[in-house]
Amino acid sequence: MEQWLILLLVFVLVFLAVQQFQAGFGGLVQDRARRQRRVEELKGGESEDPDILRRRAGRFADNPLAARLNRLIVQSGTRLTGATLALVWLGLALVWFILLGVLGNASLRLAAATAGSGLSLLLWLRLKRGRRMARFGEQLPEVIDVIVRSLRAGHPLPVSLNLVAREMPEPAGPEFALVVDEVSYGRSLTEALGNLHARVGYPELKFLVASVSIAQQTGGNLGEVLSRLSRMLRERFRLMRRVRALSAEGRFSGLALSVLPVALFALINLVSPAYYAEFWRSAAASSVLGVSIGLLTLGNLVIYRLVNLKV
Repeated sequence: MEQWLILLLVFVLVFLAVQQFQAGFGGLVQDRARRQRRVEELKGGESEDPDILRRRAGRFADNPLAARLNRLIVQSGTRLTGATLALVWLGLALVWFILLGVLGNASLRLAAATAGSGLSLLLWLRLKRGRRMARFGEQLPEVIDVIVRSLRAGHPLPVSLNLVAREMPEPAGPEFALVVDEVSYGRSLTEALGNLHARVGYPELKFLVASVSIAQQTGGNLGEVLSRLSRMLRERFRLMRRVRALSAEGRFSGLALSVLPVALFALINLVSPAYYAEFWRSAAASSVLGVSIGLLTLGNLVIYRLVNLKV
């Protein structure tokens, strides 16, 4: 039974790998041409490629779970397609299935491998999203300063956003390039900035969206408002760095307490494989292991909430 499950997983993995290779090889030339055309358009100040609007457009599914997963994928900035993510998920499931050889029940191993691979993939996407949002947050005051300097020079706001798209590196530059494209194809500036906030997910970006939206409706000195917003964001970053420095010891202790049980379990099994032999033969082994994993996960979540302070 276990051999058939492994063979089935390997077959599906190889099949999806071949399909993904064919799709990726077939679209490689078109993707390079599209990127080159986009760079030339940005240098020339024009936007004529409608494909840029369909790429990562931020349209989420009606299903709440599918919407949250789609939003996570978009905000992580990953370039992997849905087929590639499914391939990675199956590959991780196969690895987990092999590593969980200590579980005698094949059905239990398959369920645990499926859940473990899904959680691993979600964790990777969340980490990637967190790093991308952190990079965008570091660039946001600089982005606002570029807009303020351009406005004070007499340029209209769309030209200022186009300047940000040309001058800023990833992730801010490409994201504002999408805003410029959406405005060029007829979408209002408020809607385009709202889509930017949905794609990036950075909380402080809504201040920029609100400032521009209010200025579009009521008028006023947008450059002065954005200048104050830039100073406020820099002060906020300075306070966040100070809090992280003061809580560094607690975060390290939380990491040590989270890793220590798993590391000790792996080390004992490596040094003395027969140490838990009687436990694995027990009828209550699966129940005890499930309760232990649940309590360990709950404890890690509590530690995470305690050491990650919000400013």
